[in-house]
Amino acid sequence: MAGFKKIKSNSKWGVIPYRTNPSGKIEVLVISTKRKNWSLPKGNLMKRIGPARTAQLEAYEEAGIEGVLASKPIPCSVGLTCIYLYPMAVSKVFENWPEASFRKRKWIQLSKASHILHHRAMGKVLRKFFPQRT
Repeated sequence: MAGFKKIKSNSKWGVIPYRTNPSGKIEVLVISTKRKNWSLPKGNLMKRIGPARTAQLEAYEEAGIEGVLASKPIPCSVGLTCIYLYPMAVSKVFENWPEASFRKRKWIQLSKASHILHHRAMGKVLRKFFPQRT
């Protein structure tokens, strides 16, 4: 956790899952929440496995995906919660995953993703990571 000395206790760790479709456009995978909104996979830090592994585990549990994480997460504030999102180049999408029975997932074009996400701050993070494409 080097470089994250001042992690707030109410922080979450997750991923920005993305891929390039056959026409060369970037798509982002969004997941449904319990309140029927769209979000990105994230969860509370599991100290014993660290931030990056926590993000990977949340990606698998909530969205059924695996991939390669960027070296550093992008911070995002949602209310009083700080969310650290690692961009993840998705390499595998599972047909079955732990939370499949109560979550939906869908790939959407990057240009639409920032508008569909429930929290505006997450949309801003997408524009920060993909500035030339949104």
